[in-house]
Amino acid sequence: MRDPSRAPTKPAKSPSPTAVKPKKPKKPSTRAELRACADGSCTVVVRRGAEIPGVERLRAGPFTVSAVGPEGVDLASVDASGFTSGLLGRRPGQGGPSTVNELSIAVLAITGDTAKLRLFPAKQRG
Repeated sequence: MRDPSRAPTKPAKSPSPTAVKPKKPKKPSTRAELRACADGSCTVVVRRGAEIPGVERLRAGPFTVSAVGPEGVDLASVDASGFTSGLLGRRPGQGGPSTVNELSIAVLAITGDTAKLRLFPAKQRG
């Protein structure tokens, strides 16, 4: 006779891959909403190819979003003189915003192929 205390146990079920639904990308900001960034203060949702206007008074941009994904957000900028700069692999919680001249750019969230960005004037050092 078998000892019931030694009965084999079933392994715990691991969640099926379909149990965790991936988050849907957010709706990207319209061109008009992106143009509102020209004053140096906005929160927008972008995907690859989005163009964010330059902020003349803060000497930054315009910016093109060249990538959005799990590796982060890549932004590229070419100013009027032809100088090219880039922010690569920026992610939420990476120790603060990136600063280009006098403009700060923070990645607030990445969802699928979209990212929520906040642009604001950098604090002046004095």
